[in-house]
Amino acid sequence: MAEQLFVDVIIRLIVRHFEMDPGQLTADSKLRQLGLDSIALAELLVVVEEETGIDVPLTDEAMPAGPEVTVAEVADYLARFADESALAVLQILATAPEEADV
Repeated sequence: MAEQLFVDVIIRLIVRHFEMDPGQLTADSKLRQLGLDSIALAELLVVVEEETGIDVPLTDEAMPAGPEVTVAEVADYLARFADESALAVLQILATAPEEADV
């Protein structure tokens, strides 16, 4: 399972970008149950790239896909591409106040 830092950042970005209630989201939340399809997943990965600077390939064979994809699986995928500088950015995103525009 993904390191909690990655899960926290994915949840925060889903909440902010898709205007969802954070109480709905856990590491085990399935994107489909949240109303997010494969296009929304690609959109989320672009948001991750823009906000963190992590180069996240959208055509990688290991990219999570399908209706059962969970937040943790997206976080695990993201973790594959994070370097030390990205980890610092993730830490800032995970700990910033909800209202902050980081």
